[in-house]
Amino acid sequence: MREDDIVQITPAQPGWYAYGESEDGDEFLTPVICWALAENSRTGSRYVADLCANRRGSVGLAATEPGFIEHRYVPEGEDPTAGERR
Repeated sequence: MREDDIVQITPAQPGWYAYGESEDGDEFLTPVICWALAENSRTGSRYVADLCANRRGSVGLAATEPGFIEHRYVPEGEDPTAGERR
């Protein structure tokens, strides 16, 4: 039984990325394709989730990817890999 349903999807504006670090210490940066308003059918609570093309070539939630750290917005023309190291 599914617990969460997507209520609405909107395209992500260019410049949004999911940022993380693999177990080997390699950084990854994946463009966010769209934002989804999701609802938990059991509790009725709603939340916003991202959908990204993951490293295996499919689409999924960045937060479920091992090593995901944060979302980053990088204005056009700037280096998306630049930023604070954690």
